[in-house]
Amino acid sequence: MITSTTTNGIGTSGNQVLGTRAASYGDNPFLQLLTAQLKNQTPLEPVDNESFMNQMASYSSMQEQRELNTNMLKLLDYQGLLARIQSLSEGSALLGKEVSYTTGGGEPLQGRVAAVFVAESGEVRLRLSEGAEIDLRQVTGISEPTAA
Repeated sequence: MITSTTTNGIGTSGNQVLGTRAASYGDNPFLQLLTAQLKNQTPLEPVDNESFMNQMASYSSMQEQRELNTNMLKLLDYQGLLARIQSLSEGSALLGKEVSYTTGGGEPLQGRVAAVFVAESGEVRLRLSEGAEIDLRQVTGISEPTAA
């Protein structure tokens, strides 16, 4: 009885040893280098298989680390966005309220919150009806406004 066995080639949909999801052969510098090495090797001193495997492992590790770094930067950016949105949401609860706060010199003051915004530095700030702008971290107390 004759049975047939099939194996997946390098870079096919099975075990992708040399292939990458996003890169084609022309875009992959490692494959270009590997092809150049194979073209230029001498028949009496062929390139060692172990060195090829080491190069493939190094290249694969470098690509994975680059993708990881890119994804980590995206995650950090997203977390920063979520933190700003959460801070804006918390700050919006202060609209129209009287807040007690301390100045940079430690002087206690009060004011009514007229607006909440994100400063260029990324911090959530409160604009008081008197025109002063304070950082959300300066707030030491919150109360309902007194009827005048």
